[in-house]
Amino acid sequence: MLRICILCLTLLASVIGCQSQTLQEHLLEPPLPLTNFALSQNGATAEASQSVPNHRAGEIIDGDTTSETWDDGSGWGSSLEHLRTSDLNKRPYISVTLAKPIDIRKIVMWTIDSEEYPAPQFGLKDYRIEYWHGTGWGLIPSGDTKDKQYTARNNTKGKRIHEIRQRLIASKIRLVPVSSNDTVRNYQHMAGKRPVYEVDGIARVMELEVWGYAAPEVHTLKQIAQGIPPEAVAHSVLVETPEGKEQAEPTIKEIIERVLNQYELGYDMADLVQVMSCFSETYLSNGRTYQDVKTKASHFFEAYHQIDMTLTDIDIHPNIADDTAIVTGGYTLQYSPKANGKVEQTSGKLTLVFANEAETWRIIRAE
Repeated sequence: MLRICILCLTLLASVIGCQSQTLQEHLLEPPLPLTNFALSQNGATAEASQSVPNHRAGEIIDGDTTSETWDDGSGWGSSLEHLRTSDLNKRPYISVTLAKPIDIRKIVMWTIDSEEYPAPQFGLKDYRIEYWHGTGWGLIPSGDTKDKQYTARNNTKGKRIHEIRQRLIASKIRLVPVSSNDTVRNYQHMAGKRPVYEVDGIARVMELEVWGYAAPEVHTLKQIAQGIPPEAVAHSVLVETPEGKEQAEPTIKEIIERVLNQYELGYDMADLVQVMSCFSETYLSNGRTYQDVKTKASHFFEAYHQIDMTLTDIDIHPNIADDTAIVTGGYTLQYSPKANGKVEQTSGKLTLVFANEAETWRIIRAE
């Protein structure tokens, strides 16, 4: 049975139910504030496939969400000509390129919504928000709609917040309007077997915000770089030793188990250096960094002793697609404050994200 240091749990506020007020101060801190990286002042740039006159792409990253100055040039707008023949390949789009990869937690779309142009009559109705994953565009994992083709349908709000439901690190986001609430299609004629319509209506977007934390760099798996099939990564590989004997190369799961054991020994011995060797120096979770964890770990060792963490039902899930592994399980924590020596205990669930780094796997994030 594996045991793990309490230190990693200092950032797992959502999974700890502590009875000690002192321990709560260590474990139940709220996340740091998110940053909107989709601002020109933060290095973001914007471009659009098309724009209506006087409504440029850069208007959606200027920090101005008001709709009152639409007629003066605020916001981005595009025609919806793709609706003439329902040709989805001709949909307009506006994209935002961030200054660096971001650990994205939410995306906020502001469409027009003013006294003169209320959202239920003029705002964006149906749309997609996508992210660039390296080889193409994918729909953001927001869970806002059961329709897998859209991020939002039948929208009548001026502001829509799309919470990201799973890990998403990206440096490029784009919005693809499908229709607006003032869209009108009038039949004109047939072009072969396809009807052609006259289309009225404009897609109007005032601002697109991308909120999150600066993402750590994650190194590519050496096995992938060498062209080893993904299915081989999850199994032991036989390698030739200098003595000519075959020796099984450890699997990802075995390496991570060793890291967890090393973590255990480091905390049992109150060895801060050994404990921190299990963390990536690019660690980032809820805005807290490697140095934040190190400082908190040091303080924890000073305040508590006789700490014992037992992990149960540990599952390790390598994810070759993004070079990470997810570790889930339950835990039982026993600890004793040095001030009074009273033994206390709590339990819960945890999730850790590991990445391959410097020939081993280290913790890059705690959920």
